[in-house]
Amino acid sequence: MSDEWCTIESDPGVFTQLCEEVGVKGVQFDEVYDLEPGAFLSFDAKRIFGLVFLFKWQQEATSGGETVDAADHGVFFAQQVIQNACATQAILSVLLNAPAELDLGPHLKEFKEFTAALDPQMKGLAISNSEPVRKAHNSFRQQSSFEIVNEKDEKGDDAFHFVSYICHEGKVYELDGLKKGPVLIGDAPPGDTAWAEKAREEVKRRIEAYAAKAGAGADSSGELRFQLMAVVGNRILEAEKAIERERYLRQRANISLVSRGEEVELADEVDDDDAPADIPTFEELSERDLPALKALVADCTTKISELSAQIDVEKKKRQKWEKENALRRCDLVPLALCAMRHLARTGQLVPAMEKGKAAHLKRVEEKKAAAA
Repeated sequence: MSDEWCTIESDPGVFTQLCEEVGVKGVQFDEVYDLEPGAFLSFDAKRIFGLVFLFKWQQEATSGGETVDAADHGVFFAQQVIQNACATQAILSVLLNAPAELDLGPHLKEFKEFTAALDPQMKGLAISNSEPVRKAHNSFRQQSSFEIVNEKDEKGDDAFHFVSYICHEGKVYELDGLKKGPVLIGDAPPGDTAWAEKAREEVKRRIEAYAAKAGAGADSSGELRFQLMAVVGNRILEAEKAIERERYLRQRANISLVSRGEEVELADEVDDDDAPADIPTFEELSERDLPALKALVADCTTKISELSAQIDVEKKKRQKWEKENALRRCDLVPLALCAMRHLARTGQLVPAMEKGKAAHLKRVEEKKAAAA
């Protein structure tokens, strides 16, 4: 089935929608730009389920840890037995090792139960035969009216590969489907996001090793190309849940103010019986003075406003992802050919090409100047 899986673009919007199409709820992918020490200690996420790392594959590449038996460590690990599926397999490695509270959806729940007793190679074969996963993966196939066929002796494109990093029972693992088993990176620092610091160190080590090799001339291209994404909770859902908590708290504080004769509008209209257990009770609020209660109401209002603004930003990002994914699934070649034909008929094709070349060179020079 290896020829039935296409290559897909490494993009947060693609990976997020792929998970949703498989049935997973409550996750999204965020690109990570900072690899300096402490980057994940202040990472803007309540929880990091895993990291997905894209890099230029090398035969000699080694990890900074020991390969262990997946069953002995209770880790879901599948060997890659099909081409072009390493991105989806890296994503599944994170999802199928996530805590039980993550909603995997009916298919992945059943898949995880079905493959629990299988060895890594059989798990990989099970992934290759998963029709819902393959269908979601191939829905991002690049559409084109032409098929480019390379000569047999022509040098192929650079090979890129995906691996994932997870935290399981206090240990950090690298999951690479091309290896025999998980690679134990080391002990995880405490915290829902701090464990990623250990993974960051390994990612940074691999990048620096690759840079040293490229600098020594072992890599003729001299390029450093990699990408790191974090699998985090759905930020819209998390913000909505946080807003709900603040509304319950604000309503209790306002009711406490009314009980003391203050004129307050009770606008939240939430059922107090469903209030989170971690907010102060009416008895606890009764012990606070009026200024403290009013300050609490103001603080809740400010937080709700900030969270609402975050939701707006995330919704705009989602809309952008949807548009980009729609374009990925469209064949724009006929449109380009019609445009070129029209420009040629009106004598504008060559000037337009020269203008495009000049604009491209300008962007290249601007990037060089920014990097200097």
